[in-house]
Order: sequence, then structure tokens, then C-alpha cells
Amino acid sequence: MNHVRHPVLPEEKFVSKSWNQKLPKLGRGLSWLFTSMVVMTLNACGGSGGGHVDTPSSVTSPVVKPDQVVGNTTLVNGLAINNFNNNDTIIYPLPILYGLTSNDVSSVEVLLNGQRYQTPAQNGVFKILLPLQPGSNAMLITTGKTSNTFNLNYRPSDNPKKVKMMVAIPADDEGRFLAEVGVDNSLTSAKQKLLTQALLMQSATAEMMYKAGQSHMTYSMVLDTNGTPVIETLRLALSKAELLKKTDNELYDIIATTIRNANYDSNLKHMVTMSFSNYADSKVTGHAALGGGYLGIFGGLHLHTCPNNLDQVTNAFTNTQAIDLKLFPDDSAGRMTYWANCATGMGASLHELGHTFDLPHTPTGIMSRGFDNFNRVFMLREPGLDAVLTRDKEAGAIWDPASVAILVKSDWFRK
Repeated sequence: MNHVRHPVLPEEKFVSKSWNQKLPKLGRGLSWLFTSMVVMTLNACGGSGGGHVDTPSSVTSPVVKPDQVVGNTTLVNGLAINNFNNNDTIIYPLPILYGLTSNDVSSVEVLLNGQRYQTPAQNGVFKILLPLQPGSNAMLITTGKTSNTFNLNYRPSDNPKKVKMMVAIPADDEGRFLAEVGVDNSLTSAKQKLLTQALLMQSATAEMMYKAGQSHMTYSMVLDTNGTPVIETLRLALSKAELLKKTDNELYDIIATTIRNANYDSNLKHMVTMSFSNYADSKVTGHAALGGGYLGIFGGLHLHTCPNNLDQVTNAFTNTQAIDLKLFPDDSAGRMTYWANCATGMGASLHELGHTFDLPHTPTGIMSRGFDNFNRVFMLREPGLDAVLTRDKEAGAIWDPASVAILVKSDWFRK
């Protein structure tokens, strides 16, 4: 991969490029995201991004790698929470509980803040996303005929250094993204999908830090007054036709300059998804995968495969519908399905955000091609695989030790 320096960016270290290289209120928690979503629209002047081929650099990982995290494996009353201790405190609202239970249990139910959440269990293993409210979150976890209480505390981070999630739209367009005929591809729909993606990226980051032997460290996001991550609209000065003629580096500079000229805040990293990315006559335009300094950008060609809310995450990551190459490109390392394009798009977005934290390419993990395995952090099963996705089967969905060494010292990361 090429490292490109953009002079408009302060403190820029890494800019990566990749395209299909194979290798209601948080006061009541995020439970509303499982059924419906209200998204705030903020308008600003802004920009968009360019093209995608990600090649790992020659960065060498530390010789000594941490032992595989084991966590709690002792069943008490038919349950072991593998990755949290009772009464742990975290700074993000959507933890992924990794749990163990008896081999004969096929389903696990969690009663949390008046809502019931269910997830399958296989071979005595389960994973479940749980939206927390600020403060104490007591839950009742039922496995088979037994129930156990467990508590997690969510304390929103007071770190002033945050990530702002944005969607870039052209001057003459209202933010529609490429989708099948009859599918809602409005700006509102894009923001719903990007809000879900933003929460998953933050949660995966924390879980992969834990898997690397750290605490559940992650970055904070800019929140609205209800405590929900903001997906801000970045309206560009150029038309869609003009933007589709730009190279990836030109798009990056357009976005960077726009943000720089609109109340730039050195405490913010910006992750921008481009709604206008296009595919016609087997050609991709208006797409980029670049990151560094205060800005990461990624195209929006995966949005049509992505979930609108947390209820739809499982379906999105198991959707085996084939990509119709007459309508859409395949950006999934050749796997040619909706679930794989969703996984790669979300994981590659995290990869580009990683560059803004000064992460170079690494031999393994998210900063290599591990972003293709982003889905495995959340899922027990992957289409086409027989194995249950226990922590040791999540393949590239890790932070390489070289990345961990940088992130634990980052001002943007806290426990």
C-alpha cells in the first residue's frame, strides 16, 4: 500500500488505499435501536472520498505475543460470562457478552431494563449484544431452566477526544446511496445504517482490545443530547457528477479541506462515509478507502447490505444473497455475498479509522485484511463454515500486537 501525505492534514501519519484486494434516548439505553430509530440530521459544508486496495505494510509485530485470553470458564448454575466480571464498568453502551453454558442449552434469554433479548447457544457457547443505560444495568440471564443475575455499569466517557461519524453528500443530491429498486436509500436510511455500524465498530474495538489482553478500551464518539452517536451530514460544494470524476486522493483532499474550514476541532477524529459512491458499467467511481491525521473516509457501496438497526445485525451477517455484478461491485475479497460485503465494509471503515489513531498496516488483524472477518466478533456462525466461532476462531478480527502497543498509549483510548 502507498503512504500519501496530504498537506492540509495536521499530524497525518498514514493514508491507506484499498479496493477488493484478496488476501429515543440513551437514558433508556439503546434498546430502541432494536426496533426503531430516530436519527438527527445536522447539515454542514463538507467533502467526500476515493478508491480501495489495502496491502499490509512491513511493520513487524512484537516478538512476544500475549497468551490467548481465556476468561472465566467455570459454570456456576449453568452459566459463565467469559469476558466480563460481575459489576464491571465500561465507557461504551453496547457490550458483546461472550458466555458459556451447558451443551444441551440451545437458547439464552437476557432480561435487561425491561426488555428481553434472545440469542442462540451452540456447543455451550453464546454471544449477545446488549444495549446499556447510563449507570447500573442489572440483568437476569436464563439458560435452560436456570437463571442468574449479572450487572454491568455504563459510565459514558468524559474524554474530550472523540470520533465524529459523518456522511458526505453532494451539493445537488440529498444523500441517496446505491441500492436495489424499491429499497429505501434515503439519507435517513443511510444514517440509520451508519449509526448501527458506528456502535458495532466501537464495540468490536473494545472486545478486540480485551482479546489482546487489555481492558475493554475503546474510543468515544460525539453524542447528541440524548446520548446517541451523531451521524452528521457533510454537504459538499461539488455536484455528484463532479465528485464521480475525482480520484481517491482528490476526494480525500476535498473532504479534509471542507472539515478544516468548518470549525475544525483538534480533539476530533472524523470518519466519513460517502453516500454518492457509484457503480455503473462494471466501474466504481466516487469511492475511497483512506485514513490518517484527523480523517478517515470510505465509500458507501456496502450500505445496501447493512442493517438498519441492531435487530437486523444477525440477518445482515448471515444474508447469503449473491451480489448481482450488474448492479453492485463485490468488495468482499471475492466472497460475492451480501453478508460478506457488509462485513468487509464495516471492517474496512474501522481499518481507515485505525489509521487516524496512527496505526500502520500490520502483518495480521484489522490493519491487514482482517477487516474481512469483522462479523466474527458478533456471530457464532458464518455462512459456509462448520465451526462455531469461539474467540480463537475469529481469525483476522483482532488488533495485531503492534496496533495494541500504539492504542494503549493513545489519548483517544480509555478503559
